[in-house]
Amino acid sequence: MTVFSEGTRDACPRQSLILKGAMEGVRCLALVFALLASGWCEGAGFRASAVRVEITPKTPQWLHGYGPRKSEGVHDPIFHRIVAMDDGTTQVFWIVSDICTVTPSFRDAICERLRRESGIHPDQVWWMSTHTHSAPHVGPQDLGQLFGKTLGDRFSMTHDEGHWAFVADGLVSGVQKARAELRPARFGMEVGRSEANVNRRERRGSQIVLGNDPEGVVDQQLGLIRLESTGGALIALVANYAVHATALGGVNRLISGDVPGRVSAYVESQVGGMTLFVNGAEGNVGPRYNVGGDFEHPSWAAYDHLLGDVILELDRSIREKENGLTDGVRLRADKTTVVTRRKPGLGWLEELSAYSTQTADGEPGVKIPIWSIVVNDSTAIWGAPLELFCEIAIAIRRDSPFDHTLYFGLTNGSLLYLPTAQAFEEGGYETGVTPYTPDAEGDVVRAVGRHLRRQAR
Repeated sequence: MTVFSEGTRDACPRQSLILKGAMEGVRCLALVFALLASGWCEGAGFRASAVRVEITPKTPQWLHGYGPRKSEGVHDPIFHRIVAMDDGTTQVFWIVSDICTVTPSFRDAICERLRRESGIHPDQVWWMSTHTHSAPHVGPQDLGQLFGKTLGDRFSMTHDEGHWAFVADGLVSGVQKARAELRPARFGMEVGRSEANVNRRERRGSQIVLGNDPEGVVDQQLGLIRLESTGGALIALVANYAVHATALGGVNRLISGDVPGRVSAYVESQVGGMTLFVNGAEGNVGPRYNVGGDFEHPSWAAYDHLLGDVILELDRSIREKENGLTDGVRLRADKTTVVTRRKPGLGWLEELSAYSTQTADGEPGVKIPIWSIVVNDSTAIWGAPLELFCEIAIAIRRDSPFDHTLYFGLTNGSLLYLPTAQAFEEGGYETGVTPYTPDAEGDVVRAVGRHLRRQAR
């Protein structure tokens, strides 16, 4: 069982029993018995499971990502989609939720609850939001307080804390159920390309606005993971692609998973099982088509082909490829931190104190957690609570020592946009609402690059 500590490799409780004192030995024995009771056993082989928990609001809710809009109904239900994986040593949970954003402190509180109730370490939990702008934000509005007028009235509404509790309860029960349902499984991985997105930083005269820049840099890599039972039944597909979930626009007032929700439902209708749509480096990446809330618009259905059919083709490739799936899976989980300067004059909140620090020069800084998982020494997956500009993810992937490198965006909360240095020179919306400086791009590229190289060794 992995014991997580920042900057360290896996440690074994049985070794701790020998190396530490009697009191520590008692603690480790208790942990071992708890793990055995939950079905964990070192050397048990790779296991996986998938659980879906509906989190569609029962009452009208404030939709997030634009100005204040209260929902007037439900177009399509929204969910937590949860995958659990366990190689007999390392156990991890991926949760993808059809919500706009999660406050980091709210995520931390839920993870502490999971630790108390189930003994699951917070670093075993990767909670990603699809960033649909047709669903609520979840958690106290810390970022709205931090940026005040810069974010306009996006955090001006009073959200329904009862809905937050409903979302939290669903996540906790879903993770517990996923752990209980782990079963022998196989893992497959493939990478392709989709043209469903576009750079959204459009130049109009001297201004950079949110629009459509067909000449701009965009990350069109689509990574797909297939998890199936040893008998060949699909457990889950995990699709990783960068796109702002804003195809429906600010006029829509119906609850919806937007592009990620539509594509997940389409793929599920074709192959069964479950599809988790994990957003990538979507900070400056928008959907190719915007339909203005018109669910009958032909461009809305186009995402079935642009994304859904590509996922299906990649899944077919995994299944048909010789040795495309294996039950010999080793997971190596780790964590590091990027420290970067905070925007001058920007205050901070006590609620976000875990993410505040000082740089080596003694300046106010932001502490950005980075989680990583390496699969069989060939695939690296890293995540951060960021709306990362795609150029940064591309640069890290280009220099990665692994065959495949995926970025899971908005992992474990949101610390807002992290733009490139060039974007700071150009200006625009994202640079106005970021807590970072032009140094951040280089700080992240260097720190994550070092981390991945260390993982490869």
